[in-house]
Amino acid sequence: MDVGVIFNIVPRLLPTLMLGLVAMVGLILLKKTFSEILTGTIKTMAGVLVLFTAVDVLVGVITYVSDLFGMVFVYEGQAVAADWVAFLATYGVEIVLVMVFGFLVNLFFARVTKWKYVFLTGHIMFWNAFMVVAGLADSGALRGVALVVIGSLVQGFLSTLLPALIAPFVFKLTGKKDFTIGHSTTILAVIGALLGKWFGDPSKSTEDMEVPEGLSFIKSMTVSTSLIMFLIFLVMGFIVGLPAAAGAFTGGVVWLWFLWIIMQSVLFGAGLVILLTGVRMMLGEIVPAFSGIAKKIVPDGIPALDCPMVFPYGQNALMIGFPIAMIASLITLVLFNVFGYPYLLLPLVVAAFFDVGPAAVLANATGGRRGVIIASIVGGVLLIVFQAISLPFVFNTAAGFLNAFGGNDFSIIAIVVGGLTRLVTGLF
Repeated sequence: MDVGVIFNIVPRLLPTLMLGLVAMVGLILLKKTFSEILTGTIKTMAGVLVLFTAVDVLVGVITYVSDLFGMVFVYEGQAVAADWVAFLATYGVEIVLVMVFGFLVNLFFARVTKWKYVFLTGHIMFWNAFMVVAGLADSGALRGVALVVIGSLVQGFLSTLLPALIAPFVFKLTGKKDFTIGHSTTILAVIGALLGKWFGDPSKSTEDMEVPEGLSFIKSMTVSTSLIMFLIFLVMGFIVGLPAAAGAFTGGVVWLWFLWIIMQSVLFGAGLVILLTGVRMMLGEIVPAFSGIAKKIVPDGIPALDCPMVFPYGQNALMIGFPIAMIASLITLVLFNVFGYPYLLLPLVVAAFFDVGPAAVLANATGGRRGVIIASIVGGVLLIVFQAISLPFVFNTAAGFLNAFGGNDFSIIAIVVGGLTRLVTGLF
């Protein structure tokens, strides 16, 4: 299978069409008019694409921060054995089958068990299936039909269990039971919420911080996030050295570097605005439409949606937690290399935002400002710890993927599925 087709169609087009189909079926079951069905379906799909567009913008800016860090710190350790892109190309059919049949298993579990959660975050479903197949196939013992059958059962179980684990904290955050989260942040977010509950004070929320009138501009999410990213770029630029930073990003023109980081910082703030617009657009359509499916297929079913759904409930928590998590993860990465960890570890800046960020939002609901700080520090440390522990379990298949996007549920899947597979195949 052409890996380009997998990259370009499956992770983006498939979830867009899937959520559009969910909205359409739900509205049909609710006996809406043709006009309402068409409007709800297209607006749902548009919301998904707006969300993806925003994520692309944010990831693009965050990647530059990661590049700057790479100019300061020399990575050490043995590189991963196999190219994960090549693995994706070789096992593309199996991954898609595990994703599809795993979704059906999820629907079955949601109907017959007390966990009424339906995983609808399509791109995370795809990458979860990728990690499940990688964990099962890494040892070389599973192939063909057995791989697809076992992988589908594991995928369906995870798609039911993970949203169930995070659901109580999402419900507390939103005050409703309209949705839960289906994303790679689950384990980090649950740990963060529990740390906030145990050690924080929910009465002192980051969203209620009193700001002097002269600093009232930071109450704007666009302004505050842009300023935070500008400071991160500025500090990293001086650490790297302005000539080197300018050489990497602005053709060696130092004065242009300062204009460039202003643009990137404001672009990040704009990306969050776009992201929240997509969230509101999709949430406004998919939740009412899903009630139609819940009544017929999964009574009392609750959709598990993408992690940005919680961002509007803790915008300050998100922007406080992200830089703290990033710093904690970078320090932990350096320590692993200093103490001789044998494999190559890379910074997980994207995960610090999209995986520890939701943990900070939930920790604010359970433990206020103190909860956010504790959850962000611990989350940043765990990103690298989970990354380091998981690499050996998918060393021949998806280790490179975990070096770019792991430290979260992807790493947990690698540890659990890869570890159990090696244990069972070793016994027989």
